[in-house]
Amino acid sequence: MSVLEDKIKKNRQHYDVHEPDQGHVDRFASRLDAEFHANERKTKRPIWRLAAAVILIAGLSGVLLYQYAGNSSTVKASPMTDELSMVVDHYNRLTDQRLNDISNCATSEEEAVRIDQMAREQLGQLEKDAGTLQEELNEDASNDRVYGALVTNYRTRIKILDNIITKICQL
Repeated sequence: MSVLEDKIKKNRQHYDVHEPDQGHVDRFASRLDAEFHANERKTKRPIWRLAAAVILIAGLSGVLLYQYAGNSSTVKASPMTDELSMVVDHYNRLTDQRLNDISNCATSEEEAVRIDQMAREQLGQLEKDAGTLQEELNEDASNDRVYGALVTNYRTRIKILDNIITKICQL
């Protein structure tokens, strides 16, 4: 016999693959339990950490929402909004003045009503556009382009009314 065959026969219990050694199932179960309990301990800490993080985030979000909701009136009271309200008031006064001038130029009450209605129809689309621009400006008060477009809208209204006054009063 060869040396290899002797070694295999002497260590047969190590090479036998059909049946495990005595106590194998017990050792396997104890290792499995040890790993299961080790993972269990590891998962408990992140759950508490996760819960604490969720509570912290919810608390901070609540505080920020409260401050944002509480400061919304101060956001609307910014200098740009105050300036805009002054501009809108000015142009509304000019518009009313021009509409009164148009009615004064009319020769009869019936003609004044018809001309006033015609002027308001021409201003209708500009008023809708001004409303849209106002909404955009309320969303972003720092947008100078929207602010400029709104002022241009009001200036265009006055130009239209001035043209109507010029045409009617010359007749």
